[in-house]
Amino acid sequence: MPDVTAPADERRPLRVSVGHRPPAPMTAYVDQIVGDDLSEVEFTFFMGSYRARDVDVVHVCDVDAFLGGRDRKPAERVAAATEAADDLRDRGIALVRTVVGPERPDDEALAILDRVTSTFVALDEVTPTPDPRRTVVIPHAHHRDRFLGYPRGEQVPGRILCVARAGVGRAAEGPLKVLSVTDTPDLSLRIAGEEDPTLETLLPRAIRRSRGRVTARTETLSDAEVIREVDGAELVVLPAIDSLVDQGLLFTVLSMDRPVLLPDGAAARRLAEEVGPGWVLTHDGPITAEVLDEAVSELRGTERDARPNLAGRGLETTVAAYAEVHRAATARAV
Repeated sequence: MPDVTAPADERRPLRVSVGHRPPAPMTAYVDQIVGDDLSEVEFTFFMGSYRARDVDVVHVCDVDAFLGGRDRKPAERVAAATEAADDLRDRGIALVRTVVGPERPDDEALAILDRVTSTFVALDEVTPTPDPRRTVVIPHAHHRDRFLGYPRGEQVPGRILCVARAGVGRAAEGPLKVLSVTDTPDLSLRIAGEEDPTLETLLPRAIRRSRGRVTARTETLSDAEVIREVDGAELVVLPAIDSLVDQGLLFTVLSMDRPVLLPDGAAARRLAEEVGPGWVLTHDGPITAEVLDEAVSELRGTERDARPNLAGRGLETTVAAYAEVHRAATARAV
């Protein structure tokens, strides 16, 4: 653990190992943990399951990967959790876990990790965690500064965009099925993201029958290409925000001043209140023609500020908050 009794200029950097790929040209959640100033924290990174390492803090972003993958049997997950928990205790390493969605309360492996977790990080006030007393809320950062100077595109009136880093079918399947029976005359649909097997038949058929109202770009998108696609939209349809990748895309869209349509829920309603009227619209149940028509009507009929309110979500703020979580966690290491 760090020598907290030494003068600040004599302390070695806090050593934090993050269960995530290192920062890279493509924006990701890890950016708001690491930031640009590495003088106080020495970061290392690991992908996949836990391995013993000489650090002060292990920060887990994907607990399933940490336990060896989503396909492991329950007994294998328990064994992996037990091994990791024992090693963390023996080495005096603090465990920090980012929690995105509700975790399974009957998962024995997660219960083992819960007992050795120093701090749970939630990205909003409504996400449940195993222990509110050990939970710190750090709102997801916006990307406005990240994308300064990127080439921008022109908005296409009536364009509805379904975009994803992967699994674009989660957002696109419903709109593809109902666009042709919407009543709003100028609507078009754009699908952008990696090729998705769930759309293998539906997408080509919709494009063929749409007479130009449906277009698609099915490939891996760089940040610059995501920005261009978002810029062209009047409304962006996103699926339930169930992962850190989903969170990143949501705040990319809002950072580019485009409204989003999300499934209804406590987190979506809280975000809608925070960013201001007309930026986060919600729907209950599956996407239907009526849902799209009503969303566009609401969007066009709502007066909204020039930009959504993303105050308190700057990168410097989140980096400082994670640094404080990591420092405080070492004092609570189990």
